[in-house]
Amino acid sequence: MATAQRSLLKDTAESGQVRCPCRPACEGPTVDCDRTLSTPARLFRGSQPAQEVIAALPLFDGIPSAVLNRLLGDANTITRRRNTLLFGAGDEADCFYIVLDGGVKLFALTQDGRESIVEIFGPGTSFAEAAMLSTGRFPLHAEVIEDATLIRVGRRAFLHTLHSDHALAYRMLAALVAWNHRLASEIWDLKELTPWQRVAEFLLAQTAATEGKAVVALPFNKEVLASRVGIRRESLSRVLGRLRVLGVRTSGNSVHMDDVALLRRACQEAGSGRA
Repeated sequence: MATAQRSLLKDTAESGQVRCPCRPACEGPTVDCDRTLSTPARLFRGSQPAQEVIAALPLFDGIPSAVLNRLLGDANTITRRRNTLLFGAGDEADCFYIVLDGGVKLFALTQDGRESIVEIFGPGTSFAEAAMLSTGRFPLHAEVIEDATLIRVGRRAFLHTLHSDHALAYRMLAALVAWNHRLASEIWDLKELTPWQRVAEFLLAQTAATEGKAVVALPFNKEVLASRVGIRRESLSRVLGRLRVLGVRTSGNSVHMDDVALLRRACQEAGSGRA
């Protein structure tokens, strides 16, 4: 069944059809769904918001504009509607993406056909660089969860620039290693933390507050949140109910924390007890 699902998920650029077993087919590209918004030459210099997003990415930290323009020689800006599959696991990794607005999820399919979300990417983030630079195949599926504007960075100019500048290649390798360490830490969390700790840690990560009250808006719906922290949707309601004793209340997509320090301390103490 998993093989059949992967086959259904294949996004064939030649036909423009996107198919997914979890939802109706998204017919595309269309005028509204897949528009090229800028040429590579205008991408970095002509759009201040795009320029700021690109320059702020850890992958491009400290890289001069002239070098960025060479790296992004095959890049263009596209829009994608919600529920559009960007690529499927096993597809050729001929590009990576930078999110300007909207949201994208990376997910795997379990043997029984359920989605297991690995990561959510919002504005100011990038994804799929490692696949493009290493195996050449996407290991996961990527789907737009909120109407998105993305920069699609093609492989040809990017790799040509890296091959001609070894210092630049080493710098980007270090950035990818840091990303790999973060992913490994997240996998450890999923294995070691209890469901309520996973949810609490996620909520704490959404606020800069260290004490007192805080209100955070979930960046996606509760079904996506449940998959993101590795629990079932029905379990999330029970977990949020349990967190009420720690001052956590929900209203729609808003979460109110009455005492951030108390919640953080409870997570730390639970972690110490487990150790």
